[in-house]
Amino acid sequence: MPDTADPVADEKKKPGPPRDAAREAVETVVFVVVLVLLLKLFVTEAFVIPTGSMAETLYGYQKIVKCPKCEHEFPVNSHDEVEGRDGRRTPLVGYCCPNCRYRGRIDDLKPVPQNNTGDRVLVLKPLYHVRDPQRGDVVVFKFPKAPQEKYTAQNYIKRAMGFGGETVGIYRGDLFVTRSLDYPADATDENGQPLYPRPADPNDLWEDRYMYSSVNQANPLAAGLFDASRGAGFPDGREGGFKMVRKGEAQLLADLRLVWDNDRQPTELAGKVPPRWYAAPAAGANPAAPQPAAAWTGDSAAQPKVFGHERADLDWIRYRHLARPWGEMVAGDEFPGAVEPEGLAKQIPTHVDNFLGYNAGMSPDAAGRMGPRDSQGADRLWVGDLVVECKATLAAGAEVVLELSRGVNRFQATFAEGKVTLSRTGPDPAEAPFGTPSRPCKVTAGGTHTLRFGNVDARLWVWVDGRRVDFGTEADYQLPTPEQEAAFKDADGKPDFNPEGWTRTNDVDAPAGIGAKGKATVQAIKLHRDVFYTRRGNSPATPASLYYVQPGHYMCLGDNSAHSSDSRDWGTVPERLMLGKAVFVFWPGWPFEHSRIGFIK
Repeated sequence: MPDTADPVADEKKKPGPPRDAAREAVETVVFVVVLVLLLKLFVTEAFVIPTGSMAETLYGYQKIVKCPKCEHEFPVNSHDEVEGRDGRRTPLVGYCCPNCRYRGRIDDLKPVPQNNTGDRVLVLKPLYHVRDPQRGDVVVFKFPKAPQEKYTAQNYIKRAMGFGGETVGIYRGDLFVTRSLDYPADATDENGQPLYPRPADPNDLWEDRYMYSSVNQANPLAAGLFDASRGAGFPDGREGGFKMVRKGEAQLLADLRLVWDNDRQPTELAGKVPPRWYAAPAAGANPAAPQPAAAWTGDSAAQPKVFGHERADLDWIRYRHLARPWGEMVAGDEFPGAVEPEGLAKQIPTHVDNFLGYNAGMSPDAAGRMGPRDSQGADRLWVGDLVVECKATLAAGAEVVLELSRGVNRFQATFAEGKVTLSRTGPDPAEAPFGTPSRPCKVTAGGTHTLRFGNVDARLWVWVDGRRVDFGTEADYQLPTPEQEAAFKDADGKPDFNPEGWTRTNDVDAPAGIGAKGKATVQAIKLHRDVFYTRRGNSPATPASLYYVQPGHYMCLGDNSAHSSDSRDWGTVPERLMLGKAVFVFWPGWPFEHSRIGFIK
């Protein structure tokens, strides 16, 4: 029988040299380490948010508090308790609920909330090698003043809101921008000093002195153009002037901060403090007289949450901002009589303010005196950019109107017969009237729909059941001029305008409203406000804080503007120090109800 053995196959069957398990383990570890280093250097890197400058978009060190009075849950900054400030740690002993404004003690909560680390985010590093940062990007960069301290990288996280060649204005909480200004190096002031100096080393252009800020130095070019733009109402079509910076939908929704959740009312105050949402007197009626029986009826006289309407006429429920703090932690005589509900019942409604529960923790000062951290006053500025939402059920032939006020104007979104129509009441510039644009929507008789109406960045926004109804540029409007504001009068014919921008007639007496014709029910009412950019150190005569962004640099601002150290304070960010875009929060993810996992908007 012939020999059919295959020598090649036989060779393959021979056992190889014995494997070195230790060597394989070392090789695996080295491969993983090299891979991680390459990913960290060139692709993505994880960062921990230590401070609250981006709250509540991103959290730093914080404690999650559930208000024992209204059950609203919110974060409170605990950075000073964990890491301290100026070499001293101060315990977080109190809080103030941003919804009902109750001030309580941390130790009285059960369970007592513990300190949580800041959000852990992933930063996409190669993105800005492919494209430039976009306005509104949440960016990570090396701190220009000290990129490294004691061998530790000083990385900051903010939003990129100003770009090289732009002059940025902060005015009444909004951002304005122009690219039309050039600053001559030979311009001097009355003392012969350079108005717009240049550094000897171009690498120093990031410093705040080269932003030509109206806060710290004269900038007649920017101030003059801003005043001219404001005098014209900041028209979009005018070349060269300042224009409103309008954010996109994703950033707008991420920037919303709660003002009042009508489903979370402290039962302790029922019948003792007037409800924030109430049936308003009919137009022309005596406010002291009772409302018609069939106008609006609530499910509770003391704390209504569900409102029903029957009449054929248009009737309103309106919001009043009753925001005086109450509870045992009210400091000293800051709010006399506010500790007791009887004192709260006498409070006068005020404008919607720039209050954020994250900033409203209470700690002892160096002398041991207790006080709120929001006492600097920036948290009490008027905010005119609001968003109102509710669930509405309409019968056949009925309509529901959502209304928001801002300064001398009121804006309405009317939902009826499968369409929504926008309108504006108040002074309307002859060259840019707003009109009554309409779009189809899915609000039909017999169905219950979630309606949301926003007035943010001089643009009206509408959502039905979570989906935006797009009006394009027809939803943009021109701001009132100073002359129109000064001419505004209340019902008694008296001047009614505050230099901060608000009017009592609109922003105090009727900041938000819900109207109805015919049979309708509204419930689940919430009011939100937009992020409010605060100015720095301006005198009352200066209408805006103005900053120039040198070419190749970025103006980066924190979402928690009142409590953020950012480009307003120390300067801009050179392009070379940009590390990447923060794209994803990957922790905390547990407990599930406090998970922060998700994309950053």
